Amino acid sequence: MKLVVYAVAAIIASAHTAFAQNLPITTCDRVGIGSVRLTADGPTPTISDVSSATAGTDAAAVPYCLVKVLVPQAINIWIGLPMNGKWNGKLQSIGGGGYAGNVVVPTAAILGGFVSVSTDTGHSSTAAGSFGMLSPGQPNTPLQIDFAYRSEHLMSVMGRQLTQAFYGQPPSYAYWNGCSTGGRQGLMMAQRYPEDYNGIVAGAPAIHWDRFQAAQIWPQVVMLRETGGAISPAKLTMATAAAVAACDAADGVTDKVIDDPRTCRFDARTLVCQSAGGGTETCLTESEAKAINKIWEGPVVDGKRLWWGPRPGADLSGLAGPEPFRISVDQPRYWVYYDSTWNWQTLNYSNYEEFFALTVKRVGPIMATADPDLSRFRERGGKLIMWHGWADQLIMPDGTIDYYDAVTKKLGGGYEQTRDFARLFMAPGVAHCGGRDGTAPQGLLEAVMDWVERGEAPSTLTGLRSLPDGTTRTRPLCPYPEVAVWNGVGSTDISSNFTCKAPR
Repeated sequence: MKLVVYAVAAIIASAHTAFAQNLPITTCDRVGIGSVRLTADGPTPTISDVSSATAGTDAAAVPYCLVKVLVPQAINIWIGLPMNGKWNGKLQSIGGGGYAGNVVVPTAAILGGFVSVSTDTGHSSTAAGSFGMLSPGQPNTPLQIDFAYRSEHLMSVMGRQLTQAFYGQPPSYAYWNGCSTGGRQGLMMAQRYPEDYNGIVAGAPAIHWDRFQAAQIWPQVVMLRETGGAISPAKLTMATAAAVAACDAADGVTDKVIDDPRTCRFDARTLVCQSAGGGTETCLTESEAKAINKIWEGPVVDGKRLWWGPRPGADLSGLAGPEPFRISVDQPRYWVYYDSTWNWQTLNYSNYEEFFALTVKRVGPIMATADPDLSRFRERGGKLIMWHGWADQLIMPDGTIDYYDAVTKKLGGGYEQTRDFARLFMAPGVAHCGGRDGTAPQGLLEAVMDWVERGEAPSTLTGLRSLPDGTTRTRPLCPYPEVAVWNGVGSTDISSNFTCKAPR
Protein backbone atom coordinates (compact mmCIF):
# COMPACT_ATOMS: atom_id res chain seq x y z
CA MET A 1 0.00 0.00 0.00
CA LYS A 2 2.79 2.40 0.92
CA LEU A 3 4.52 1.68 -2.39
CA VAL A 4 1.36 2.68 -4.31
CA VAL A 5 1.04 5.91 -2.33
CA TYR A 6 4.71 6.72 -2.89
CA ALA A 7 4.37 5.97 -6.61
CA VAL A 8 1.31 8.24 -6.98
CA ALA A 9 3.07 10.97 -4.99
CA ALA A 10 6.11 10.66 -7.25
CA ILE A 11 3.95 11.00 -10.37
CA ILE A 12 2.21 14.07 -8.95
CA ALA A 13 5.54 15.63 -7.94
CA SER A 14 6.94 14.98 -11.40
CA ALA A 15 3.90 16.59 -13.01
CA HIS A 16 4.21 19.61 -10.74
CA THR A 17 7.89 19.94 -11.67
CA ALA A 18 7.11 19.74 -15.39
CA PHE A 19 4.34 22.32 -14.96
CA ALA A 20 6.63 24.71 -13.12
CA GLN A 21 9.39 24.37 -15.72
CA ASN A 22 7.08 24.41 -18.78
CA LEU A 23 8.15 20.88 -19.60
CA PRO A 24 6.06 18.37 -21.57
CA ILE A 25 3.96 15.93 -19.60
CA THR A 26 3.62 13.54 -22.52
CA THR A 27 5.82 12.23 -25.34
CA CYS A 28 6.30 13.69 -28.81
CA ASP A 29 5.08 10.69 -30.76
CA ARG A 30 1.92 8.89 -31.83
CA VAL A 31 1.54 7.24 -28.47
CA GLY A 32 1.75 10.49 -26.53
CA ILE A 33 0.68 13.76 -28.15
CA GLY A 34 -0.47 11.89 -31.25
CA SER A 35 -3.24 10.20 -29.29
CA VAL A 36 -4.86 13.46 -28.16
CA ARG A 37 -8.48 13.81 -29.22
CA LEU A 38 -9.09 17.26 -30.66
CA THR A 39 -12.42 19.01 -31.07
CA ALA A 40 -13.42 21.76 -33.47
CA ASP A 41 -16.59 23.35 -34.83
CA GLY A 42 -17.54 20.41 -37.03
CA PRO A 43 -16.05 17.06 -38.01
CA THR A 44 -13.34 15.80 -35.68
CA PRO A 45 -9.83 17.05 -36.52
CA THR A 46 -7.15 14.42 -37.00
CA ILE A 47 -3.46 14.50 -36.13
CA SER A 48 -1.79 13.55 -39.39
CA ASP A 49 1.82 13.53 -38.20
CA VAL A 50 3.98 13.98 -35.10
CA SER A 51 7.75 14.47 -35.27
CA SER A 52 10.65 15.89 -33.31
CA ALA A 53 12.91 18.52 -34.81
CA THR A 54 15.26 21.33 -33.84
CA ALA A 55 15.04 24.99 -34.79
CA GLY A 56 18.45 26.60 -35.20
CA THR A 57 21.89 25.05 -35.05
CA ASP A 58 23.85 26.96 -32.41
CA ALA A 59 23.69 27.04 -28.62
CA ALA A 60 20.33 28.85 -28.82
CA ALA A 61 18.76 26.02 -30.83
CA VAL A 62 15.31 24.94 -29.68
CA PRO A 63 14.13 21.32 -29.91
CA TYR A 64 10.43 21.11 -30.62
CA CYS A 65 7.57 18.74 -31.28
CA LEU A 66 5.84 19.39 -34.61
CA VAL A 67 2.21 18.32 -34.69
CA LYS A 68 0.36 18.42 -38.00
CA VAL A 69 -3.41 18.67 -37.77
CA LEU A 70 -6.02 18.31 -40.49
CA VAL A 71 -9.40 19.95 -39.90
CA PRO A 72 -12.08 19.12 -42.52
CA GLN A 73 -12.53 20.09 -45.23
CA ALA A 74 -8.86 20.69 -45.85
CA ILE A 75 -7.38 23.05 -43.25
CA ASN A 76 -3.82 22.05 -42.41
CA ILE A 77 -2.55 23.52 -39.14
CA TRP A 78 0.99 22.96 -37.89
CA ILE A 79 1.86 23.50 -34.24
CA GLY A 80 5.45 23.68 -32.98
CA LEU A 81 5.78 22.87 -29.27
CA PRO A 82 9.18 23.79 -27.73
CA MET A 83 10.78 21.10 -25.57
CA ASN A 84 13.55 20.82 -22.97
CA GLY A 85 12.17 23.69 -20.92
CA LYS A 86 12.41 26.13 -23.84
CA TRP A 87 8.69 27.04 -23.87
CA ASN A 88 8.08 30.61 -22.68
CA GLY A 89 4.50 29.81 -21.65
CA LYS A 90 2.96 31.71 -24.58
CA LEU A 91 1.41 31.01 -27.98
CA GLN A 92 2.04 32.87 -31.22
CA SER A 93 0.05 32.39 -34.43
CA ILE A 94 1.77 33.46 -37.63
CA GLY A 95 -0.21 35.06 -40.45
CA GLY A 96 0.06 34.24 -44.12
CA GLY A 97 0.46 36.18 -47.35
CA GLY A 98 -1.59 36.56 -50.52
CA TYR A 99 -4.07 33.71 -50.82
CA ALA A 100 -1.79 31.52 -48.63
CA GLY A 101 -2.20 27.91 -49.80
CA ASN A 102 0.85 26.42 -48.11
CA VAL A 103 1.94 25.79 -44.56
CA VAL A 104 5.46 26.02 -43.18
CA VAL A 105 7.10 25.47 -39.81
CA PRO A 106 7.05 28.84 -37.95
CA THR A 107 10.70 28.48 -37.00
CA ALA A 108 11.35 32.06 -35.89
CA ALA A 109 8.53 31.95 -33.36
CA ILE A 110 9.73 28.58 -32.06
CA LEU A 111 13.20 30.04 -31.56
CA GLY A 112 11.52 32.74 -29.50
CA GLY A 113 10.14 30.05 -27.19
CA PHE A 114 6.53 30.23 -28.33
CA VAL A 115 4.09 27.48 -29.08
CA SER A 116 3.91 28.46 -32.72
CA VAL A 117 1.01 27.95 -35.12
CA SER A 118 0.66 28.29 -38.89
CA THR A 119 -1.92 27.22 -41.50
CA ASP A 120 -2.49 26.89 -45.24
CA THR A 121 -5.98 28.43 -44.64
CA GLY A 122 -7.76 25.40 -46.06
CA HIS A 123 -6.50 25.02 -49.60
CA SER A 124 -3.40 24.28 -51.64
CA SER A 125 -4.47 25.91 -54.86
CA THR A 126 -1.64 26.31 -57.35
CA ALA A 127 -3.56 29.13 -59.07
CA ALA A 128 -3.75 31.60 -56.18
CA GLY A 129 -7.44 32.41 -55.83
CA SER A 130 -8.97 29.60 -57.90
CA PHE A 131 -10.20 27.74 -54.80
CA GLY A 132 -12.86 30.46 -54.43
CA MET A 133 -14.79 28.99 -57.36
CA LEU A 134 -16.48 25.59 -57.12
CA SER A 135 -17.38 25.41 -60.81
CA PRO A 136 -18.18 27.93 -63.54
CA GLY A 137 -20.87 30.22 -62.20
CA GLN A 138 -20.66 28.80 -58.66
CA PRO A 139 -18.67 30.11 -55.67
CA ASN A 140 -16.97 27.70 -53.29
CA THR A 141 -18.37 29.39 -50.21
CA PRO A 142 -17.11 26.87 -47.61
CA LEU A 143 -13.50 27.24 -48.76
CA GLN A 144 -13.90 31.01 -48.96
CA ILE A 145 -15.02 31.02 -45.32
CA ASP A 146 -12.16 28.72 -44.32
CA PHE A 147 -9.73 31.14 -45.93
CA ALA A 148 -11.39 34.29 -44.60
CA TYR A 149 -11.63 33.47 -40.90
CA ARG A 150 -12.39 29.89 -39.89
CA SER A 151 -8.84 28.57 -40.36
CA GLU A 152 -7.34 31.43 -38.32
CA HIS A 153 -9.78 30.86 -35.48
CA LEU A 154 -8.98 27.15 -35.53
CA MET A 155 -5.29 27.99 -35.21
CA SER A 156 -6.13 29.31 -31.77
CA VAL A 157 -8.42 26.40 -30.94
CA MET A 158 -5.98 23.67 -32.03
CA GLY A 159 -2.98 25.51 -30.60
CA ARG A 160 -4.58 25.84 -27.19
CA GLN A 161 -5.79 22.23 -27.06
CA LEU A 162 -2.38 20.83 -27.95
CA THR A 163 -0.62 23.19 -25.56
CA GLN A 164 -2.83 21.95 -22.74
CA ALA A 165 -2.26 18.33 -23.72
CA PHE A 166 1.51 18.63 -24.13
CA TYR A 167 2.39 20.77 -21.11
CA GLY A 168 -0.60 20.18 -18.85
CA GLN A 169 -1.41 23.90 -18.84
CA PRO A 170 -2.81 26.49 -21.26
CA PRO A 171 -0.73 29.34 -22.69
CA SER A 172 -0.55 32.33 -20.38
CA TYR A 173 -0.89 34.71 -23.34
CA ALA A 174 -1.70 34.29 -27.03
CA TYR A 175 -0.49 36.60 -29.80
CA TRP A 176 -1.19 37.09 -33.50
CA ASN A 177 1.67 38.29 -35.70
CA GLY A 178 1.18 39.01 -39.39
CA CYS A 179 1.58 41.40 -42.30
CA SER A 180 -0.45 41.87 -45.50
CA THR A 181 -2.89 38.93 -45.54
CA GLY A 182 -1.55 38.19 -42.07
CA GLY A 183 -2.50 41.70 -40.99
CA ARG A 184 -6.02 41.20 -42.30
CA GLN A 185 -6.25 37.86 -40.53
CA GLY A 186 -5.25 39.43 -37.23
CA LEU A 187 -7.88 42.14 -37.54
CA MET A 188 -10.48 39.53 -38.47
CA MET A 189 -9.70 37.76 -35.20
CA ALA A 190 -10.12 41.01 -33.24
CA GLN A 191 -13.45 41.62 -34.98
CA ARG A 192 -14.94 38.12 -35.03
CA TYR A 193 -13.12 36.14 -32.31
CA PRO A 194 -11.89 38.71 -29.76
CA GLU A 195 -11.28 36.01 -27.15
CA ASP A 196 -8.63 34.21 -29.21
CA TYR A 197 -5.68 36.57 -28.83
CA ASN A 198 -4.45 38.95 -26.13
CA GLY A 199 -2.33 40.97 -28.51
CA ILE A 200 -2.31 41.45 -32.27
CA VAL A 201 0.30 42.85 -34.65
CA ALA A 202 -1.33 43.74 -37.98
CA GLY A 203 1.08 45.12 -40.57
CA ALA A 204 -0.03 46.52 -43.96
CA PRO A 205 -3.38 44.82 -43.33
CA ALA A 206 -5.23 43.56 -46.40
CA ILE A 207 -8.55 44.82 -45.02
CA HIS A 208 -11.24 46.10 -47.39
CA TRP A 209 -10.14 43.02 -49.34
CA ASP A 210 -12.98 43.53 -51.81
CA ARG A 211 -12.26 47.21 -52.50
CA PHE A 212 -8.51 47.43 -52.56
CA GLN A 213 -8.21 44.35 -54.77
CA ALA A 214 -10.72 45.80 -57.19
CA ALA A 215 -8.57 48.95 -57.17
CA GLN A 216 -5.43 46.94 -57.89
CA ILE A 217 -6.46 46.49 -61.53
CA TRP A 218 -7.12 50.23 -61.97
CA PRO A 219 -3.53 51.07 -63.05
CA GLN A 220 -3.76 48.50 -65.84
CA VAL A 221 -7.13 49.84 -66.98
CA VAL A 222 -5.78 53.39 -67.01
CA MET A 223 -2.64 52.52 -68.98
CA LEU A 224 -4.61 50.49 -71.52
CA ARG A 225 -7.16 53.24 -72.10
CA GLU A 226 -4.72 56.17 -72.04
CA THR A 227 -1.62 54.76 -73.75
CA GLY A 228 -2.76 51.51 -75.35
CA GLY A 229 -0.59 49.38 -73.08
CA ALA A 230 1.91 49.31 -70.26
CA ILE A 231 4.25 52.21 -69.57
CA SER A 232 7.91 51.19 -69.53
CA PRO A 233 9.42 50.37 -66.12
CA ALA A 234 12.10 53.03 -66.66
CA LYS A 235 9.49 55.75 -67.10
CA LEU A 236 7.56 54.61 -64.04
CA THR A 237 10.77 54.71 -62.00
CA MET A 238 11.57 58.16 -63.37
CA ALA A 239 8.12 59.49 -62.39
CA THR A 240 8.43 58.11 -58.87
CA ALA A 241 11.91 59.57 -58.42
CA ALA A 242 10.71 62.96 -59.66
CA ALA A 243 7.79 62.95 -57.24
CA VAL A 244 10.07 62.09 -54.32
CA ALA A 245 12.55 64.80 -55.32
CA ALA A 246 9.75 67.36 -55.51
CA CYS A 247 8.13 66.50 -52.16
CA ASP A 248 10.99 65.10 -50.09
CA ALA A 249 12.01 68.28 -48.25
CA ALA A 250 8.49 69.29 -47.20
CA ASP A 251 9.11 67.82 -43.73
CA GLY A 252 12.35 69.74 -43.25
CA VAL A 253 14.60 66.74 -43.94
CA THR A 254 15.98 65.63 -47.30
CA ASP A 255 16.27 61.85 -47.16
CA LYS A 256 14.61 60.46 -50.33
CA VAL A 257 11.40 59.92 -48.37
CA ILE A 258 8.04 61.67 -48.58
CA ASP A 259 6.96 61.98 -44.97
CA ASP A 260 3.22 62.23 -45.75
CA PRO A 261 2.49 61.70 -49.46
CA ARG A 262 -1.04 63.01 -49.01
CA THR A 263 0.52 66.49 -49.05
CA CYS A 264 2.52 65.83 -52.24
CA ARG A 265 1.02 67.72 -55.20
CA PHE A 266 3.50 66.61 -57.84
CA ASP A 267 2.05 66.57 -61.36
CA ALA A 268 3.49 64.05 -63.80
CA ARG A 269 2.78 66.46 -66.64
CA THR A 270 5.92 68.36 -65.63
CA LEU A 271 7.82 65.40 -67.10
CA VAL A 272 6.23 65.59 -70.55
CA CYS A 273 8.78 65.62 -73.38
CA GLN A 274 9.34 69.09 -74.81
CA SER A 275 10.22 67.82 -78.25
CA ALA A 276 7.83 66.01 -80.56
CA GLY A 277 7.52 62.28 -80.24
CA GLY A 278 8.72 61.77 -76.67
CA GLY A 279 10.54 58.61 -77.57
CA THR A 280 13.18 58.64 -74.84
CA GLU A 281 13.02 57.10 -71.36
CA THR A 282 13.84 60.44 -69.74
CA CYS A 283 10.47 62.07 -70.36
CA LEU A 284 6.80 61.18 -70.71
CA THR A 285 4.24 61.54 -73.44
CA GLU A 286 1.09 63.48 -72.63
CA SER A 287 -0.89 60.26 -72.41
CA GLU A 288 1.68 58.61 -70.12
CA ALA A 289 1.67 61.58 -67.76
CA LYS A 290 -2.12 61.54 -67.67
CA ALA A 291 -2.10 57.82 -66.89
CA ILE A 292 0.41 58.16 -64.06
CA ASN A 293 -1.59 60.98 -62.49
CA LYS A 294 -4.70 58.80 -62.66
CA ILE A 295 -2.84 55.88 -61.07
CA TRP A 296 -1.77 58.06 -58.14
CA GLU A 297 -5.27 59.45 -57.80
CA GLY A 298 -6.81 55.98 -57.68
CA PRO A 299 -10.13 54.87 -59.12
CA VAL A 300 -12.23 57.99 -59.47
CA VAL A 301 -15.12 57.67 -61.93
CA ASP A 302 -17.26 60.66 -62.88
CA GLY A 303 -15.88 62.53 -59.89
CA LYS A 304 -16.74 59.71 -57.46
CA ARG A 305 -13.89 58.19 -55.48
CA LEU A 306 -14.25 54.41 -55.31
CA TRP A 307 -10.92 53.71 -53.63
CA TRP A 308 -7.35 54.92 -53.29
CA GLY A 309 -4.30 54.58 -55.46
CA PRO A 310 -0.66 53.92 -54.54
CA ARG A 311 0.81 57.13 -53.18
CA PRO A 312 3.68 59.05 -54.82
CA GLY A 313 6.88 57.41 -53.63
CA ALA A 314 5.56 53.87 -54.02
CA ASP A 315 7.05 51.61 -56.69
CA LEU A 316 4.53 51.86 -59.53
CA SER A 317 5.69 48.60 -61.10
CA GLY A 318 3.91 46.73 -58.30
CA LEU A 319 0.51 47.32 -59.90
CA ALA A 320 1.42 49.08 -63.17
CA GLY A 321 3.99 46.61 -64.43
CA PRO A 322 3.97 44.91 -67.83
CA GLU A 323 1.44 42.38 -66.51
CA PRO A 324 -1.33 42.84 -63.92
CA PHE A 325 -0.67 41.85 -60.33
CA ARG A 326 -1.95 38.28 -60.22
CA ILE A 327 -4.42 38.65 -57.36
CA SER A 328 -6.08 41.58 -59.11
CA VAL A 329 -7.08 39.18 -61.90
CA ASP A 330 -7.72 36.06 -59.80
CA GLN A 331 -10.29 37.76 -57.60
CA PRO A 332 -12.59 38.80 -60.46
CA ARG A 333 -12.23 35.45 -62.17
CA TYR A 334 -12.86 33.17 -59.21
CA TRP A 335 -14.64 35.31 -56.61
CA VAL A 336 -16.73 37.78 -58.64
CA TYR A 337 -17.62 36.38 -62.07
CA TYR A 338 -16.81 32.69 -61.39
CA ASP A 339 -15.33 32.51 -64.88
CA SER A 340 -11.70 31.46 -65.35
CA THR A 341 -11.66 33.05 -68.82
CA TRP A 342 -12.64 36.54 -67.66
CA ASN A 343 -10.43 39.12 -69.38
CA TRP A 344 -9.46 42.26 -67.46
CA GLN A 345 -9.06 44.12 -70.76
CA THR A 346 -12.84 44.31 -71.03
CA LEU A 347 -12.78 46.93 -68.26
CA ASN A 348 -13.00 50.60 -69.18
CA TYR A 349 -14.05 53.90 -67.63
CA SER A 350 -17.71 53.21 -68.44
CA ASN A 351 -18.03 49.78 -66.79
CA TYR A 352 -15.41 50.01 -64.04
CA GLU A 353 -17.82 51.33 -61.39
CA GLU A 354 -20.20 48.44 -62.13
CA PHE A 355 -17.30 46.00 -61.79
CA PHE A 356 -16.28 47.62 -58.50
CA ALA A 357 -19.82 47.46 -57.09
CA LEU A 358 -20.24 43.79 -58.04
CA THR A 359 -16.92 42.98 -56.38
CA VAL A 360 -18.02 44.64 -53.15
CA LYS A 361 -21.34 42.77 -53.30
CA ARG A 362 -19.87 39.31 -53.86
CA VAL A 363 -16.55 39.47 -52.01
CA GLY A 364 -17.26 41.92 -49.21
CA PRO A 365 -19.63 39.91 -46.97
CA ILE A 366 -16.99 37.21 -46.35
CA MET A 367 -13.68 38.95 -46.97
CA ALA A 368 -13.93 42.69 -46.29
CA THR A 369 -12.63 42.57 -42.67
CA ALA A 370 -13.70 46.17 -42.14
CA ASP A 371 -16.00 45.97 -39.09
CA PRO A 372 -14.94 48.92 -36.90
CA ASP A 373 -16.63 47.60 -33.76
CA LEU A 374 -13.68 46.36 -31.71
CA SER A 375 -15.47 46.92 -28.42
CA ARG A 376 -15.42 43.25 -27.40
CA PHE A 377 -11.68 43.02 -28.09
CA ARG A 378 -11.09 46.22 -26.11
CA GLU A 379 -13.29 45.17 -23.20
CA ARG A 380 -11.47 41.89 -22.67
CA GLY A 381 -8.14 43.74 -22.50
CA GLY A 382 -6.89 43.06 -26.02
CA LYS A 383 -4.14 45.27 -27.46
CA LEU A 384 -3.63 46.02 -31.15
CA ILE A 385 -0.66 47.45 -33.02
CA MET A 386 -1.29 48.32 -36.66
CA TRP A 387 1.31 49.70 -39.02
CA HIS A 388 1.52 50.55 -42.69
CA GLY A 389 4.22 51.86 -45.00
CA TRP A 390 3.37 55.04 -46.90
CA ALA A 391 5.26 53.66 -49.94
CA ASP A 392 3.26 50.42 -50.05
CA GLN A 393 3.10 49.42 -53.71
CA LEU A 394 0.36 46.79 -53.34
CA ILE A 395 -2.09 47.72 -50.57
CA MET A 396 -3.14 51.34 -50.42
CA PRO A 397 -2.18 52.78 -47.00
CA ASP A 398 -5.11 55.20 -46.96
CA GLY A 399 -7.43 52.23 -46.47
CA THR A 400 -5.73 51.41 -43.17
CA ILE A 401 -6.12 55.01 -42.00
CA ASP A 402 -9.78 54.89 -43.04
CA TYR A 403 -10.27 51.81 -40.89
CA TYR A 404 -8.51 53.30 -37.87
CA ASP A 405 -10.64 56.42 -38.20
CA ALA A 406 -13.76 54.25 -38.45
CA VAL A 407 -12.83 52.41 -35.23
CA THR A 408 -12.29 55.76 -33.51
CA LYS A 409 -15.63 57.07 -34.69
CA LYS A 410 -17.48 53.87 -33.77
CA LEU A 411 -16.10 53.61 -30.23
CA GLY A 412 -16.04 57.35 -29.52
CA GLY A 413 -13.64 59.39 -27.45
CA GLY A 414 -11.34 60.41 -30.29
CA TYR A 415 -7.82 59.16 -30.97
CA GLU A 416 -6.85 59.49 -27.33
CA GLN A 417 -9.38 56.88 -26.27
CA THR A 418 -8.67 54.58 -29.21
CA ARG A 419 -4.99 54.61 -28.25
CA ASP A 420 -5.92 52.98 -24.95
CA PHE A 421 -6.05 49.66 -26.80
CA ALA A 422 -5.22 50.21 -30.49
CA ARG A 423 -2.44 52.24 -32.09
CA LEU A 424 -1.60 52.83 -35.73
CA PHE A 425 1.92 53.68 -36.87
CA MET A 426 2.53 54.99 -40.39
CA ALA A 427 6.02 54.40 -41.78
CA PRO A 428 7.15 57.03 -44.32
CA GLY A 429 8.95 55.66 -47.36
CA VAL A 430 8.42 52.00 -46.40
CA ALA A 431 7.12 49.56 -49.01
CA HIS A 432 4.80 46.58 -48.56
CA CYS A 433 5.72 44.95 -45.23
CA GLY A 434 9.18 46.52 -45.40
CA GLY A 435 11.89 47.69 -47.74
CA ARG A 436 12.52 50.82 -49.83
CA ASP A 437 14.06 54.06 -48.47
CA GLY A 438 12.11 54.50 -45.24
CA THR A 439 12.79 53.16 -41.77
CA ALA A 440 10.77 50.01 -41.10
CA PRO A 441 9.36 49.31 -37.62
CA GLN A 442 11.31 47.06 -35.28
CA GLY A 443 10.29 45.07 -32.21
CA LEU A 444 6.59 44.93 -33.05
CA LEU A 445 5.84 41.71 -31.19
CA GLU A 446 7.86 42.82 -28.18
CA ALA A 447 5.94 46.10 -28.14
CA VAL A 448 2.53 44.44 -28.06
CA MET A 449 3.74 41.96 -25.42
CA ASP A 450 4.91 44.81 -23.17
CA TRP A 451 1.54 46.45 -23.64
CA VAL A 452 -0.43 43.30 -22.81
CA GLU A 453 1.69 41.94 -19.99
CA ARG A 454 3.01 45.10 -18.34
CA GLY A 455 0.58 47.77 -19.43
CA GLU A 456 3.35 49.69 -21.22
CA ALA A 457 1.79 51.16 -24.35
CA PRO A 458 4.29 52.01 -27.13
CA SER A 459 4.70 55.80 -27.29
CA THR A 460 6.75 55.25 -30.47
CA LEU A 461 8.17 52.41 -32.49
CA THR A 462 11.76 52.47 -33.66
CA GLY A 463 12.12 52.58 -37.42
CA LEU A 464 15.39 51.33 -38.85
CA ARG A 465 17.06 51.26 -42.25
CA SER A 466 20.52 50.02 -43.22
CA LEU A 467 22.26 52.64 -45.35
CA PRO A 468 24.54 51.90 -48.33
CA ASP A 469 27.64 53.07 -46.41
CA GLY A 470 27.11 50.39 -43.77
CA THR A 471 25.60 52.69 -41.13
CA THR A 472 21.99 52.68 -39.98
CA ARG A 473 19.27 55.28 -39.85
CA THR A 474 16.75 55.27 -37.03
CA ARG A 475 13.59 57.29 -36.74
CA PRO A 476 10.69 57.29 -34.32
CA LEU A 477 7.45 56.05 -35.83
CA CYS A 478 4.67 57.94 -34.11
CA PRO A 479 1.15 56.87 -33.15
CA TYR A 480 -1.23 58.22 -35.77
CA PRO A 481 -1.99 61.03 -36.44
CA GLU A 482 1.29 62.34 -34.97
CA VAL A 483 4.38 62.59 -37.18
CA ALA A 484 8.10 62.68 -36.43
CA VAL A 485 9.55 66.19 -36.64
CA TRP A 486 13.29 66.87 -36.66
CA ASN A 487 14.36 69.08 -33.75
CA GLY A 488 16.71 70.99 -36.04
CA VAL A 489 19.84 69.89 -34.18
CA GLY A 490 21.96 66.78 -34.65
CA SER A 491 22.00 64.01 -37.23
CA THR A 492 18.79 63.22 -39.05
CA ASP A 493 19.85 59.56 -38.94
CA ILE A 494 19.34 59.34 -35.15
CA SER A 495 15.83 58.92 -33.78
CA SER A 496 16.48 60.88 -30.59
CA ASN A 497 16.76 64.05 -32.67
CA PHE A 498 13.09 63.80 -33.63
CA THR A 499 9.90 64.47 -31.66
CA CYS A 500 6.39 63.19 -32.32
CA LYS A 501 4.03 66.09 -32.93
CA ALA A 502 0.54 66.68 -34.26
CA PRO A 503 0.60 67.27 -38.04
CA ARG A 504 0.67 70.86 -39.23
